Amino acid sequence: MYKRLLALGLVSVALSCGDGTEPALVAEELLNLRTDQVVIGLEHYVTTDGVRRAHLLSDTAFFVEDSSSVDLRGVEVTFFNGLGVVTSTLTSLEGTYDWDTGDMVATGNVVVVEPDLGRRVETSVMHYDRERNRIWSDAPTTVYEADGTVIEGTAFESDASLDDVDLTSARMSRRARPKPER
Repeated sequence: MYKRLLALGLVSVALSCGDGTEPALVAEELLNLRTDQVVIGLEHYVTTDGVRRAHLLSDTAFFVEDSSSVDLRGVEVTFFNGLGVVTSTLTSLEGTYDWDTGDMVATGNVVVVEPDLGRRVETSVMHYDRERNRIWSDAPTTVYEADGTVIEGTAFESDASLDDVDLTSARMSRRARPKPER
């Protein structure tokens, strides 16, 4: 998507740099872009009953009038427990966030890391339900544990802090522990 937008921008600049005898043209793809507002550098806090539950950062956000959903590019979400302590961090290439519900779907190289346990979850798409503080995926998922255990499954479900990860059709293997960096 980024390459497409960059290419469209370059085409627009090239077209506007003509000899001045013809009006500048807008690339057809820009006319079909279904967005009313583009925000560069979005930052948003998600709360439940006044308690911070998540902090959303996005490189670019695309808003459509009369819609509660916003399309995101370059996503990072930090999740917090009821005491405001960081429980996990999610990164993805893209996502869709619903302003009304606080729910989100992350897509493209989705990675969730739980810093205290050293647990890492990787999948192609992940859903977040704000009200239940739940994340899940119906896509193949891999969980990496700090001790070198790797668990692969066809889907998974967990709380946002990754304390209780449940994989469907799970199969486990052990890999050598990485050497600690000095």
